[in-house]
Amino acid sequence: MRLSLLAPVFLAASLAMSACAQTPAPSAAPQLPPNNSPIQMNREGPATRSPVRNLSPIPGEEITTIRYWKIKKGTYPQFLKASQDGVWPFFEKIGSRIVGMWVVIPPPGGKEASADYDEVYLTTRYASVDHWAATRDAAAMGGDGPDYAKLQEALAIRQSLTIETKVTFLQGVVGPLPPVYMPGTGEKFVPAP
Repeated sequence: MRLSLLAPVFLAASLAMSACAQTPAPSAAPQLPPNNSPIQMNREGPATRSPVRNLSPIPGEEITTIRYWKIKKGTYPQFLKASQDGVWPFFEKIGSRIVGMWVVIPPPGGKEASADYDEVYLTTRYASVDHWAATRDAAAMGGDGPDYAKLQEALAIRQSLTIETKVTFLQGVVGPLPPVYMPGTGEKFVPAP
């Protein structure tokens, strides 16, 4: 009985959503550099996007990706900030889990890898390979609102700093305990008399 009472409400909401979906939103996104890699984000799709309603989570075999970049020397702080402020919030919204981003540093007593570029690694967890593939068209999962515009701006910044990038897919198990550094106290012990 309750379902029949709610049917007009659902019908009205569906009609309102379809009316919104037919009205294209004005594009305020900045001009982006060309997207020449098949594993990069689809940046052409947003012109056809609208609000999104998501399905229930789909189970899958979790994967972790490690993305590697060569970036312009000395630009890691800018690269990281664009990631933290624009990319990660949207990707977290669509179900990805950022593990962390790191810049390669020389080992103690060693020298830097290159005077011409920095190397950066990003590790991200996804529910499955299908989940990762779906995030290539992020607007289809998260909509094209203001947070999507921030994502596009951040991706454009990262691309402008990027010399080269590649992604590696991993499947496996994460260890149960985090690393712990427990140096000795330096105390000297002597046998009791």
